Amino acid sequence: MTKSAPSRILIVDDSESVRSTVARYLKEKDYSVIEATDGIQGLKRALSDQPDLIILDVVMPGIEGPRLCQILRERGIETPIIMLTEKSSLKDKVVGFESGGNDYVAKPFSSEELELRVRAQLRGFGGRETQAPPKLVVIGGLRIDFEKRLVSESGKDITLTPTEFRILELLAATPGRAYSRQELLNFVWDSAFEGYKRNIDPHVNRLRSKLEPNPVRPTYVLTVWGVGYKLNDAIRQSVSEEAKFSSN
Repeated sequence: MTKSAPSRILIVDDSESVRSTVARYLKEKDYSVIEATDGIQGLKRALSDQPDLIILDVVMPGIEGPRLCQILRERGIETPIIMLTEKSSLKDKVVGFESGGNDYVAKPFSSEELELRVRAQLRGFGGRETQAPPKLVVIGGLRIDFEKRLVSESGKDITLTPTEFRILELLAATPGRAYSRQELLNFVWDSAFEGYKRNIDPHVNRLRSKLEPNPVRPTYVLTVWGVGYKLNDAIRQSVSEEAKFSSN
């Protein structure tokens, strides 16, 4: 009889001691473990590695846990998420559940208890059928289809390099949210070397040359002085409104 592949667990926590302790215990229980050190890297791993379950710290750099959870749910990712936090008040738990979390574990916790919760979530998710919403973002005339990896502007298809698409992918995860050059660098290349952070600029410029009707006066990818870049949310058209009009 062929043994089934181990469940893949993504641990997103900026505490090395928490990650190593949880990872070691889960590996002993025959899980496959993926680690991420902050919210930006966690988003990247969740999208690329398609884990079966995510263990997500609430307070961490880059993107905090509740917002990362919300982004994944908005992208149609229904993977079970267990939130870890030192905050155990009812209000904090409500925030975690409202952002799309499935379970909530307060620190300090035992590895045995966490693994029991992991098993419970995997059992519940295994028999559940979900229908993901369209993985589509519309900003004015710009359309980004994440599922098909297609981008168009005013009906014209645009060909992006993998690097350009990943930059756009992070910016479009939260339109209006300014990302630093270092955050973009970490997401695209997994590099934390501060000296290379300006290297993101030429890629953004090439992205603008393809997306923008007038790259000199960008409409979509905006510079946030002293911070980095953001995707303009002031001209965002909701997917639901677009679907309503297209169906008439």
